[in-house]
Amino acid sequence: MVGYRGLHVPESLHRGLPSSSLTFIVALDEGVEAADTGEALAKARPNPLVLGGLHLRAGHIRQRTGQAGVQIAVHPLASRALFGTPSAELDVSDYDGTGLLGRRALELHERLTGVDGWREAFALVRAYLVERYGDRGGAGPRPEVAHAWHLLQRGRGRASVDSLARTVGLSPRHLGTLFRREVGRSPKTVATLMRFEHATTRIAHDVRLRGRTDLALVAADTGYSDQAHLSHEFVRFAGVPPRTWPAEEFRNIQDGGHALSAD
Repeated sequence: MVGYRGLHVPESLHRGLPSSSLTFIVALDEGVEAADTGEALAKARPNPLVLGGLHLRAGHIRQRTGQAGVQIAVHPLASRALFGTPSAELDVSDYDGTGLLGRRALELHERLTGVDGWREAFALVRAYLVERYGDRGGAGPRPEVAHAWHLLQRGRGRASVDSLARTVGLSPRHLGTLFRREVGRSPKTVATLMRFEHATTRIAHDVRLRGRTDLALVAADTGYSDQAHLSHEFVRFAGVPPRTWPAEEFRNIQDGGHALSAD
């Protein structure tokens, strides 16, 4: 959970990169303007509650001076327990979470707009999530899916689907069916997202620390066959080359946020 307040951030476009986590945002102001494309963003209206599934291309977010909120990186396998639905059923193009989350989440937003500091804001969000979890009775995915996800995460997306299936005692096809039913993506796609997330985290860390990055080294360290492979995947997910992204995003409002995500 991260609090952000962009007091001196210029108005610009922010790319919300795909990752292996769901993003849940409760605004401390009128809301976030977000869409899956630049064209759709032109028609977007401020939304106090942002929630979406595992998307495979960068979301477009209008970044405004003074924008503030609390952002939570949610494990996709926690979606049933927190939101009452598997992440497979969360929309990946419409970031509006108000319809699913309902009155209590809107009340949380209203309370957050009047808080005195981050400690109080985080406490309110934590209490809301604990209450949601209690209401759902701790509903979760099948243990084979949870175990396979853990193995993928531990290997940062490098494990093969065949080896995962053997380890959890399922056929590759059955495991794929369960993954798509639970998170809306195949194990191979989830592995690709995890690898991309690891690479963007490395790139962001290097740029913050030294002002530059060695893409060939990042590619080798994060499981890509070579720099060209990394660049191809980066354009696929982010919509821009890996050297363009840090120049655009280094000063975005979420800079320095989740330790396991560059976004």
